[in-house]
Amino acid sequence: MTANLLEAVAAAYCAHNGLTLHTSIGTGAFKETFGATLSDGRQAALKVYKPGFNVQRVIREVEALTRCKHAGIAELFAIEAFDVSGISYVVSTEELLSGGTLSQKLAIGLLPSREVLVIGAALIDAMSTIAGNRLVHRDLKPDNIMFRGDGVSPVVVDFGLVRDLAAESITQTWQMQGPGTPLFAPAEQLRNDKAMIDWRADQFSLGVLLAYSAFGFHPYDHGGDHPEAIVERVAVRGNLGSQFIHAAEGANLGCLISMVQPWPISRFRTPAALSEHWNKQQEN
Repeated sequence: MTANLLEAVAAAYCAHNGLTLHTSIGTGAFKETFGATLSDGRQAALKVYKPGFNVQRVIREVEALTRCKHAGIAELFAIEAFDVSGISYVVSTEELLSGGTLSQKLAIGLLPSREVLVIGAALIDAMSTIAGNRLVHRDLKPDNIMFRGDGVSPVVVDFGLVRDLAAESITQTWQMQGPGTPLFAPAEQLRNDKAMIDWRADQFSLGVLLAYSAFGFHPYDHGGDHPEAIVERVAVRGNLGSQFIHAAEGANLGCLISMVQPWPISRFRTPAALSEHWNKQQEN
């Protein structure tokens, strides 16, 4: 499947529905995303899913976005099947976030503690809505945090790996590792321990991405470790790096230490508890 073919599908879809197609803005394992202008003038992210992907995952993604109405979660406009040359593609449109990704922001430099506290509070609030719908995003990372045009309001995107705790799991039990991005995943996700996965898996991932935002290194990095060594240490529930603990305490970000504990039971029990402790940090 080539990018050119997906772009041709996007162009045909736009021509059929009165949209204006812009350039590609990202490619994932299951889809390519383009910028587009809707017929009513709204700017949108148009996603064309590759044939052969897991349709159940798209259904889960759509259901999750439909249920999670929150300013910190991308809004879905429409999704439908679209046929081109006898092949059926799934095409969706959702709000376009023009402020770039957290990854792009971090490429410029680390964030000051005060900004991390503000961004963290907003993302914890969004995560509370996700958890309240019995969903686990499972892929929180800098690439999946985007900003609105003001450049300061974070939004969670890409629910392609979302898990609905009230529905049957899509990932096979026999798989050695669950879906997600290993460097940001907790041990229970890396080990595919399904019974242990709940909102606290997202809490761990959020703690890791905020640690990268503030300090530039992983909480389980013991000093210049290769990413594979870090992932292995997380998977076996090893120790946090001392440099991380000292950095978090020194930057008034002590909540991060609890958020990235190796066992879920040692993390904050509820989103409300996490939010309460995080807000206390902001007050100091």
